[in-house]
Amino acid sequence: MPIIAFGLNHRTAGIDLRGRASILPGKLQPALNSLVQSAAFVQEALILSTCNRTEVHAILGNVPREAAQANLLRWLANLQDLTLAELETTTYFCWDDEAVSHIIRVAAGLDSQVLGEPQILGQFKAAFDAAAVAKTCKSRLMDVATTAIRAAKRIRTETNVGRNSISVAQAAVIMARQIYSDLSKTRVLLLGAGETICLVSKHMSSAQVASIGIANRTPAHAAALAKQIGAHSMPLAEIGNRLHEYDILISSTNSPTTIVSREVVAKACNLRRFRPMFIVDLAVPRDIDPTVSNLDNVYLYTIDDLTSVIDENLKAREEAAMQAHCLVDEGVERYKEECRIRQVADLISDFRNSVTQIRDSEIDKARSRLQSGEDPQKVIERLGGDLANKLAHQPTIALKDAGKAKDQQLLEMLRNLFRAK
Repeated sequence: MPIIAFGLNHRTAGIDLRGRASILPGKLQPALNSLVQSAAFVQEALILSTCNRTEVHAILGNVPREAAQANLLRWLANLQDLTLAELETTTYFCWDDEAVSHIIRVAAGLDSQVLGEPQILGQFKAAFDAAAVAKTCKSRLMDVATTAIRAAKRIRTETNVGRNSISVAQAAVIMARQIYSDLSKTRVLLLGAGETICLVSKHMSSAQVASIGIANRTPAHAAALAKQIGAHSMPLAEIGNRLHEYDILISSTNSPTTIVSREVVAKACNLRRFRPMFIVDLAVPRDIDPTVSNLDNVYLYTIDDLTSVIDENLKAREEAAMQAHCLVDEGVERYKEECRIRQVADLISDFRNSVTQIRDSEIDKARSRLQSGEDPQKVIERLGGDLANKLAHQPTIALKDAGKAKDQQLLEMLRNLFRAK
């Protein structure tokens, strides 16, 4: 059964398309259900959707590749209200060994915007768990996912690919220093309370900014994070009235629409008497109206804009990445070996079931003969002969066919199997 990895990422699609293609956590279960229902040949599937990628990893039945690819494109286009034309030029398809290699590289952070970034492994595990709950991830895809997780852990343990890497959160702080020479005099407002904002809050706290405010749709989550770092929290609804109090705004929520409009930022700029405001939108889809970049003294950056800062640190980890790719290849080979073991196990099971059926059938016939009054000695002799003939039938055919085809390798294998002299 073919394995496929399909999707778009930061290399193939811009932030706007990634935002529109992004499948938010609340919609993941229905999306998985619609995916496996989109065609009979979609047998297993998981969906990984982050700020940098939306991907499908799936086990398919026997189907032409063109048909499978067309189905996946239609499914994503219909699900996220996208056009086929924009997806056809921005998506990629990996098959079988290439797909397993790609999935391992994704889980290990080798395909991330930040080489070796640690968050993606947790996101991959969450996608795996979600597919397991939806019952769209079964034995075959489970083998692929566990292989990827195991290989990713090896890569993080045995190489330096994740060491000294600059995260998106750190890059945001570096960019802030380019706007404000002294961060200790700045006030920071963070929107969201997830893993990314948690990292940003710790880096800003380490930078000893004057104060940090945290706003979130769920006030309790904002309050819990604020307590950890000695910050203050507020409801998301208060942003419009308090944004002018802050020099830096960093946002990363799961909102499907923008939560900070141009009007809100323009009002804050007027109240700030046009002192500069540094804004970083780490969300996909966007949290901040992109037109705020046209306002005077507003410096707006997206996750893609931070790439230049991140790339400066890339060369230090490129050698480690080469070592990591060797471990990826080992992971692929291990997966193939486990598949071969599984196939042999299935073959053994089928063989044993076949022998059991032959045995049961012949025993039933022998019982009938005994009940009809036949001589027990003759019944036993016939049972032994019939069993021998039935068990030898298929191997005999295989030997004859191998002889006709002059298949010396198969003949040698059968000779060893039956210890023929």
